[in-house]
Amino acid sequence: MDLDGMLKIDNQGEMPIRRGDFLLAEPLLKEDFFSRAVVLILDFDANNGIMGLTLNKLTSLTLADIIKGWEQGQRIPIYCGGPVDTERLFMLHSLGDKFSGSVEICPGIFVGGKLDDIVNYINEGGVIEGKMRFFLGYSGWGSGQLQDELENDTWALVHRADDSLEDILRGQDNAFWRREVERLGPRYRSWLIVPQNPEEN
Repeated sequence: MDLDGMLKIDNQGEMPIRRGDFLLAEPLLKEDFFSRAVVLILDFDANNGIMGLTLNKLTSLTLADIIKGWEQGQRIPIYCGGPVDTERLFMLHSLGDKFSGSVEICPGIFVGGKLDDIVNYINEGGVIEGKMRFFLGYSGWGSGQLQDELENDTWALVHRADDSLEDILRGQDNAFWRREVERLGPRYRSWLIVPQNPEEN
């Protein structure tokens, strides 16, 4: 069976990459970190490259490992945003201007905020699940690199509708990836029949 041929998607020409777009890894991508990854594009510059956060790769760390002595941080998991600058902490949230210094990435989804505001919100019992997610590191591509990968069908580039962003801060790992692929419709249905570990079949 020609899996590679079956999974090839005709991208019908070059698609523009924009802040707030999503990348979904093709199901046979073997790269350790990006296997079944879903990436949110934070910044795009045709000359300087692209920066994003991988949304669905849970680590064994919590915020208490980063902010020493903060007991409330023990209940807050950290995700791996990517293999670049892995000591740098990021936060995505849907809490609008509640945190000063936040920047809107796509409708209703923000990155960053003042750390004191974030700590106070959590200490006061603010909702975390589905509202905020923390990441160490980011995913990056040099100028032209991601476009080459898109042309080679390594990723599906997704321009999401404003009304389908409510759950991007929920779920993890392969289940998260499958949910996002299902949203792409019948054109990508073949991606869903590939087992996560084809060599085990």
